[in-house]
Amino acid sequence: MIKKYLLKLVLVVSMLIPNLVVANKLLSQDIDYSNKYQPLLDNLVSKHIPGAVLLVESKHARFIGSAGFKDLEKKQPMTIDVVMPNGSAGKKLTALLIALLAEEGIVDLDSPISKYLDKELLGKIQYSNRMTLRHLLNHTSGIFEYNDASEYAFFKAQYAQKNKVTTDMFPLSFALNQPANFAPGKGYSYSNTGYALAGIILERVLKDHPSKAIRKRILEPLEMTSSYSKGVEKHHPELASGFFINDEDPFFPTPLNVWVDTKDIIGTTATSDAPLASDVNDMAKLLRAIVRKNNVVSENVRTQMIGEEHLIESWGPRFYRASDFYYGLGIWVE
Repeated sequence: MIKKYLLKLVLVVSMLIPNLVVANKLLSQDIDYSNKYQPLLDNLVSKHIPGAVLLVESKHARFIGSAGFKDLEKKQPMTIDVVMPNGSAGKKLTALLIALLAEEGIVDLDSPISKYLDKELLGKIQYSNRMTLRHLLNHTSGIFEYNDASEYAFFKAQYAQKNKVTTDMFPLSFALNQPANFAPGKGYSYSNTGYALAGIILERVLKDHPSKAIRKRILEPLEMTSSYSKGVEKHHPELASGFFINDEDPFFPTPLNVWVDTKDIIGTTATSDAPLASDVNDMAKLLRAIVRKNNVVSENVRTQMIGEEHLIESWGPRFYRASDFYYGLGIWVE
């Protein structure tokens, strides 16, 4: 397998936040990155992507730039140090915490999740007796995707209580008593629900919200000074606004053709499928720690996360259907 690490650090183009941050580590020999990448960045800005930040590094040069606006209403230009919700790019943070805890023997990646959860909850999840943490983290659990609950049920509930902090049990509740896509280990389907359930396991094992362990074990050791867990930690630096426009579906919770600032919605979600707010430099630190030798992430943890023997072919209707991608724990490998 010809392998190079997928280094798109932050891709926030969801139903709620169309702002985009992408950071790649490239092997290009070009030195004049500004002429190469700034026009690309400028051209990326559009109706549905109000602003963007790009970080590119190689052995020969480094480029960081921005384009568009970080706040549409106030017409504030995008800046390279902007802190925004990182969406599913934060899954690697949750996965890294669990891999660190597994190395210490606090959790077991390959034991049934029944080891950590009560029978009442397990009884509401099909095949829970066969699921492991690894299944949840590499999207092979088959668990129902909470975003697929009928008639935008999750989005409607989230929008209705946008000023209330929500943790992992909130999205998980929309997946309970739903049929699985397949038995654990018998397929691949990208699942935010798997990470929400993993977050609940973390909270029960640690007897606290996972954000405290994330700060102590990852953010502080990696000196990710612009990063924090949304909703449960102080938002400093301030979280940038995200903007969403519903321009086609009259049944979606937000009104048609009106830009909606999602800051209050996303800033109050403290869930393990999208836990982090950060700037692009901090996200680069997190990715480097996973893929390169360092003093925070051991070779054993790295192997569990991106070792070839643990990679799963990544396919399906949600992401990269026609691409040769593999998924480890919280991170794609190409």
